[in-house]
Parts: sequence; structure tokens; C-alpha cells
Amino acid sequence: MSGICAVWHPETPERISGTLGSLNAGLLLEAPERSSQWIEGDAGVAVSSRFAGQQIYHDGQVLLACDAELLNEKELAIAAGVSVPTTAAVLAALYERFGTGFVEKLRGAFSLVLFDRTQKKWLAAIDGFGIKRLAYYRDEKVFCIASRVDALARCGAADLQINPRAIANVLNFSANLAPETVFTKVQRIIPGAVLVVSSRQVRIQPYWDMRYDTGGHSNEARLSRELELIVEHSVADHCKDYPIAELGAYLSGGTDSSTVLGMMTRATDGPVKSFSIGYHEEEFNELDYAEIAARRFQSEHHTYLVGSQDCLDAMPRIIRCFDEPFGNSSAIPTYFCARLAAQNGVKILLAGDGGDELFGGNERYATDKFFEVYRSIPRVFRQGLIEPLLNVFPVQSGTLGMAARYVRRANMPGVERMLSFQFLRTHPLPEVFEGDFLRELENYSILDTPSRHYSQAAARDHLDRLLYVDVKITLADNDLPKVTCMSELAGIQTRFPFLDRSVAEFSGRIPARLKVKWFQKRYLFKRAFRELLPPEILQKKKHGFGIPVAGWMKSDRRMRELLHDTLLSARASERGYFRRDFMADIFRKHEADNSSYYGDTLWTFLVLELWHRQVVDEPVRLAV
Repeated sequence: MSGICAVWHPETPERISGTLGSLNAGLLLEAPERSSQWIEGDAGVAVSSRFAGQQIYHDGQVLLACDAELLNEKELAIAAGVSVPTTAAVLAALYERFGTGFVEKLRGAFSLVLFDRTQKKWLAAIDGFGIKRLAYYRDEKVFCIASRVDALARCGAADLQINPRAIANVLNFSANLAPETVFTKVQRIIPGAVLVVSSRQVRIQPYWDMRYDTGGHSNEARLSRELELIVEHSVADHCKDYPIAELGAYLSGGTDSSTVLGMMTRATDGPVKSFSIGYHEEEFNELDYAEIAARRFQSEHHTYLVGSQDCLDAMPRIIRCFDEPFGNSSAIPTYFCARLAAQNGVKILLAGDGGDELFGGNERYATDKFFEVYRSIPRVFRQGLIEPLLNVFPVQSGTLGMAARYVRRANMPGVERMLSFQFLRTHPLPEVFEGDFLRELENYSILDTPSRHYSQAAARDHLDRLLYVDVKITLADNDLPKVTCMSELAGIQTRFPFLDRSVAEFSGRIPARLKVKWFQKRYLFKRAFRELLPPEILQKKKHGFGIPVAGWMKSDRRMRELLHDTLLSARASERGYFRRDFMADIFRKHEADNSSYYGDTLWTFLVLELWHRQVVDEPVRLAV
């Protein structure tokens, strides 16, 4: 993998070279990276580079390392007065001219670390959605920051105590939630924020975030035309500077990926390359819909069928590629799709991630509307008539039972209702975790972070608040690291045109009632692109990059053995995280259940344990 890092040893500058070298070495997971560094006194920056925007820069005022794909770099170079620009030189010149506020001018995906040698102050920032990421450790002796959490574990300077909340988060959400990491004293920079570090302070300073109900009109026809134009411009900007032969599109056959492919066709000359993944298990296949989109836009379409052997072969590299435990099994098809693109000469893939979270495309938004119908009934009737009548009949099955469950969920606060079927909502913590580990969790609740996002959203409407929660968790903590990591593992980069600030800010101006109208998801989006997309795709149900991993764990002997030998081992048990009787019960339920629920849960447990073996149990390379 690749990325940037930096170290500050204000009290012991003689240690800077060893710590920085070890930290940078922690970024080098694959052979093609090129490593370079620069040290000035007690501060140093370094880069493990695979792509053009990964650079370092130094002059009399600043040291800087960046990993940036800026869409407006030429305009920024003019504003900064840089005659022979590199990305890093432009960023340094922007800082010298505009100060900390220069990050607000950046359009695209980026992470950067900058040391002001005059003020003895560090600045670090990532883009507004967290496409690029940074994690840091600070104590009284050292400040370390890197693109990867596990690189900090290799530098010998950070406290590596495991964070029990992160383990619970991975089990429940498939990924940990920022700003926390798997190590208690290592933190992530949140999207759209600047980290400021000096000898006196560590401060997080937000510079951009999603805002909703920000004014504007509600004319559906005008909004549809404006949305189409904004997305078209964003896709064109994400395609520029690369020849058509090096561009491609993820194509799941859904609304978002098909829209991106269609807009790429408008923006480029010649057929666009598109890539889809399928399975022999027909219920997981969306290749028919991908073929419909490919024919509509006359793309050069490529497909690959992923099987259990592919999963087994790729699993060690995929697990190690993530800098924290990552339990989302759709990383498997994402990797093979990116690999297929790389094998066909693609260097940049465009993806439709973000469309659901910006425009109301997830099924749970329509489901939530169903519960909001009950909440629209005057309280005097709900609490004075309907609920007392249901309480009179203690029936938990049939029509009355369904009604009682509906009322119970409808009465939950919004974010709690959305998460009511999450694993650690349906399985009490004492049932899952060992006693000592449970005590370390203290007052943990899976609602902690989602509730904070819900309350902090700059929105009045309940739906927009739910969208904001998903932007922060489903997108920034889960889907984006999945796609970016798997793309890089395949040797390419992915760009996300829906996450251009122009598109995101426009989505915030769309009234919530036009994102999900009655029970129709992404209503305005589909209206905007109804002339572009085939009707079959506009009408299809959402599927995504699902994977039949639960079935493979039953049908494939090697996967069954790996699962049992890993999770029921003494080594796994000795970590003291999960109760043995609970783990055995999950195995029994997996064997008896025809759904994928318990198999997907066991996949998360498996990834969690294998990641620990690769990272936590591996001897730490101490700085010299």
C-alpha cells in the first residue's frame, strides 16, 4: 500500500530518523511503492508513493507530505503563484498565502501533513468525505501521523492498547467508527477537518461538512435539470487528464453505477470500459442488469465470476490490506472487479458510491417512512387509544403481534429505530462478550456514535439526519475504505464523482420530501436521469456487491475448516473477547439457518481474528 507519514520529536530529535523510517516502512505492504523522506531538526515527513499525487516538499518555511487527487490543481497553482507546479508545491504555496484556510479551496480527494517551521506547528487535513484518511498518536514526547493505523503500530512510538469499543463496532457495523481506532490512544482525523498540533495543544478544526435545507427552490423540473447538469460536469472533471483507454467504471447494474457509466459515455470519445462481478449462485447475480446498462451505453464490458477458491486465495492479502479489522465481505468482489480493470489497462475507475446517502437510495429510508406514518397520527389517539388496546391483548403472533411490533418500533427515536436490527441490538452485550472484556466496554452502546451524528447534523428534517448518519458511517467508515483499499491492492485508483463538493452541496439543497417521496426512494434522482437510464434499471430493487460467503462456509470444505480451526481455536479464545458458548451457538445457528445472517456474522468474527494474527500478534518493528 502507499501513503504519507510524519514524526515530531521535539525533546529527542536524535530519534527522528529511526521513528520516521519505521513509520514509513509500515506503509510499504506491496513492492511497487517508492519511499522518500525529508528531515529538518526534530521534524520529518515521508511518503510511500505509488501514484502521482503522493509527494513531499520542503522549503525555508514548511515541510509537507501529501496524497492528493485535486480536480482544480491548475486553478490553485495560478492562485498560489506557482510557475512550475507539483501538487505538494502548490499546497505549500497556498498555505503560505492563505494560512490554514487554504484547505477549503481544495476540490478532490486529499490528505496532507504540513509542519510550519517558524511557528513550530503541525497541520493535517483530509477531504470532506474521508476518501483519503489519516490517523495520529500524540503524547508528551512524540507526535506521529500516517495514512494507516497499522503503520503507527510499527514505529515503536505509539501505545498499542486494544480499544474494546472498536472490537464491538467492527462486530456490529463491519468496521470501526471514526474518530476512534482499534488502538485506544490512536485517533483518526474526521472528514472535513484540520488537525492542529503544537507543543501546547491538539485541536480539531472543522472546515466543511454536509448541510441540509440550505435554501433554494423546490421546483421538481428545475431541480432535475440542475442535478443532471451538476453530475455531468462532475463526471467529466473526474475523467479529465486521462486517456479513455486508462478509464473505466464499476458497474453493479444499479442506478448509481449506471448513471456514472452513462455520464462517462457523454464525457469521453469512444467506448468506456465497464466491469462487473457475478457468481455461480444465481440469487447473488446482477450481471443481467449490468449487461442492460452496458448495452445501453455501448461500453466495452468485462465480467468475472468469483468463487469460493478466489475468496480463499485472496483473503490473506485482502485482510492485511485494511489498516483495521474490516468485516464487510463485499470487499471480495470489489477487489476482483478492480483487478479485472487493472488487467484490462485501466488506471482510474469511477464508482457510484455516495448516491444512496446523498439522494435517499437505501431501503431503510422508505421503511422508516412507513413508521413515520404512525407517528403522524395525533398523540392523543396513539397513546390514548391504539396502544392501550394493543396492551390489552398480549398476543405476540398473528396480526395483533405484527401491530404491536410495528407500534413498538415506530415509537423508537429515529436513529435507534434505524439500528434496531443491528447485531448488538438483538444480542445483549453480556451474552456476547467475556466478563473482563465487558467491563472494559463500560457504558458502550452501538447508539453512541450514530446518535452523536444524528444530533449534530445541520438539518431540520428527520430523513436528512438519517442521511447524514449514513454519510458518516456507511460511507466514510465503511464503503469508501473498502473501495479505495481494494482498488489500490489491485494497483489502480478509484474516483467518486457523486462526492464532488458541488454534487454533495446540491443534494443538501434538495428538500427531503423529494429525496424519498412517499415510499419511493431517490425520487428526484430518478426523475433527473429517467431519460439517461434504461427503465429496467430505474425500476429494479437495490442489490449491490453482495457475496455468497455464508453459503461457501457451508458448501466449501476448506472454508468450513478455516472457520472452525480459527474461531474455535485456543488462540482466539485466549484473546478474551467473546464467550465460547456464544461462539458455539452462532455456529449451530449458522448450520441450521438457511439465511445468510449467521454466516455473515461468522465472516466478521473470522476477519477480526485473522487481522489480529497478521497485525497485533506480529512482532513490532521498533524504531532504532
